[in-house]
Amino acid sequence: MRTLSAPHPAWPETVELGFGRIEADPDAALRVVAELAGRAQQLRLPEPFAFGDSAHRDATMVRLLAAAAAAFVPVDWTLRESLPDTVPERALWHLPPPRGDGELGRRWREAHDVGSCTYRYGPGFVLIHDTRPGGPINRVHVEAGWVGTFRTLAGTDRPPAGGAAADLLDQLAAHQLALRLDDRYAVVLPYHADRRPPPGRVVASVKPGP
Repeated sequence: MRTLSAPHPAWPETVELGFGRIEADPDAALRVVAELAGRAQQLRLPEPFAFGDSAHRDATMVRLLAAAAAAFVPVDWTLRESLPDTVPERALWHLPPPRGDGELGRRWREAHDVGSCTYRYGPGFVLIHDTRPGGPINRVHVEAGWVGTFRTLAGTDRPPAGGAAADLLDQLAAHQLALRLDDRYAVVLPYHADRRPPPGRVVASVKPGP
């Protein structure tokens, strides 16, 4: 049998995604990143980005960079200097670094290592692996009672205000694995990795409350 394949349109080398479009529909922007996975394409953000303009923009940018890192999609972007107090430098070191000559970007590029802060799902648990420089190198085990809650937190930047989600977010933040940006916005910092990361040096267990 002979198979006749229809021609496929060529993918552009770079996909440009303006932040106005990202902010209007963050979920659509994340889908664009996911669709680029495995195609060796590049995502370009044309406007320089400044953390600190709004918690919503900061959360969206962190989630976008994390989605790109998880999909192995290079990101071409620039950063305006300085970070607000709500965004410690170490929180970002595992995300695709900006280009440019600024001191903050230089430190980010030097500290960056692919896969240095990731999570994976196991049978009834979540394992987080964190080797970002400037803090503890560890593995955090999220037990079965919180797997569903973790999925909720990992999929949003506006976590529920109370209950189990708030409790888990507090514990993740205590391990520098979540970033609170204001009273409404917070993001889980590790990104999802399908492959098992190498073992860390310290294991911490995150247990659901009674």
